Amino acid sequence: MRNGFMIAAVVAVSLWAPAAGANRAVSLAPAAAGAVNLENKRRVPLLDFRIVLPAGDRTPEIVVAKLEKPLGPGASASLTVTGVKGCRFQARWTFADFADAGDVDLCGGGRIILVD
Repeated sequence: MRNGFMIAAVVAVSLWAPAAGANRAVSLAPAAAGAVNLENKRRVPLLDFRIVLPAGDRTPEIVVAKLEKPLGPGASASLTVTGVKGCRFQARWTFADFADAGDVDLCGGGRIILVD
């Protein structure tokens, strides 16, 4: 990763407890977020951003979320996450001045902040 640039992934995790006297079981298994809030805190436009499930030995790469249009400085967008099993993915981004990638964990909710 280029010095001075980083991706900060803040994952909001919440657990629900059954109401007092409730007789149903609660699943504590992690589930990937259905949407991710993406924030561009840099001073240059974010041209492309996607979250992928990298290709394995026998599977093709799967894009689970993608930025539909460039995101200006200080702007944010909500990305719908689809076709997901698991928690760990790779995020890939391209700014007007460079491109990079990093690992993200989407279990329990998601917020990704791109900063200098």
